[in-house]
Amino acid sequence: MNFKDVTRRNFFKDVVKYCGAGVAAVGLLGLRKNAHAVDDLDQPAQTGVWQMRDVQLDAYGEFIGNAPLPKGYFDKDPEEMINGGKPVKWSHLHPNYYSEGGKSLVSIVSSAPLDKDLKGDISKAVKKIGGFGKALKKTDKIMIKPNMNTADPWPGGGTDPNFLDALIKVLQDEGYANLTVADSCGPWGPTERVIKIVGYDKVCQANGVALHDWDKMKWMNITNEKAEFLGRFGGGDGTVAYPADFRDFDKIIYTPVMKTHFLGHITQSLKLSVGTLHRADRGGHLHNFNHVFVGQQAAEINLPFRPDLIVMDGRRSFISGGPSHGEMVKPGFVLASGDQVANDVWGIKLLQEWYPTVQNKITMDAWHVNQIAHAVKLGIGYARNDGDIKIII
Repeated sequence: MNFKDVTRRNFFKDVVKYCGAGVAAVGLLGLRKNAHAVDDLDQPAQTGVWQMRDVQLDAYGEFIGNAPLPKGYFDKDPEEMINGGKPVKWSHLHPNYYSEGGKSLVSIVSSAPLDKDLKGDISKAVKKIGGFGKALKKTDKIMIKPNMNTADPWPGGGTDPNFLDALIKVLQDEGYANLTVADSCGPWGPTERVIKIVGYDKVCQANGVALHDWDKMKWMNITNEKAEFLGRFGGGDGTVAYPADFRDFDKIIYTPVMKTHFLGHITQSLKLSVGTLHRADRGGHLHNFNHVFVGQQAAEINLPFRPDLIVMDGRRSFISGGPSHGEMVKPGFVLASGDQVANDVWGIKLLQEWYPTVQNKITMDAWHVNQIAHAVKLGIGYARNDGDIKIII
């Protein structure tokens, strides 16, 4: 059977069928009453997923151990590294194109009724902070970096293909012709499988846009000297790998989904960069040490680069659990900014309007969430407090 034909739901059915009660014992079936296990892994659960940290991690382990993945999928093959694997000097650091009076701009547009005019909502959000032209030139080679984490239904899997389609069309209407969509998925790979199940390939084909699958491309090692956790486990010097593809683009646009994450508190524009980290370094560093420093390392991934523009989808969000399953609400917003920290702080503030207090991993002030606090400490992003942000509604 080809891996493209295997859905995550059917995979776990086969695991239960052939592995018996062992899988049921970890909670995929047996904890339904006590831990609110997800009955249908293709649909978001509505309650209790915040309790499922260990169950979800067991599920990840089962998949990685038994899924139809290519041999060596989680290894760093020397043949896929440029420069013989030796670290290279590369960065994409720049001023905040979307600032006013020294303050980072964040626009919040009400996208209600939901999905009625997605192109218009995206266009309006970007125009409110000054328009695409403040960051992009018509001659730029532009990478759109979505979230291709899993093939679960949006907002669980990642970027809504309709949102990606609308953004591409808005950019093309504005005269930006040299566009490429690029990413690598989470552990539920290969990326090609996620792309085809979700339909990102159809979106790109329909709009005449290139689609890069980083699973099939070269990588470059970069040493992040300021990193405190990423690349440091086992006595490392902060060296981890990023797509060599980055070097071919002038500008980067991020399209995160506004939601919570059961290990990293939140997954928005800072954590969207996990898709740029080599798969071996995700296992060897990001998810090492019992996942304790996921948030801090998610921030550190961004040390060598910053997106030029962020357009975040907050129409539907998880307020518990996440990234693939959680309790979903409909905030109904589209946000735009040039600052990952400012963008994510306001994403947290919006999520906190819905988050049930007893289940909330982000009850603390947004600036104390580990991703945000660590990004501020290391100089990632631009804003350092609420006074550094100007909201436009």
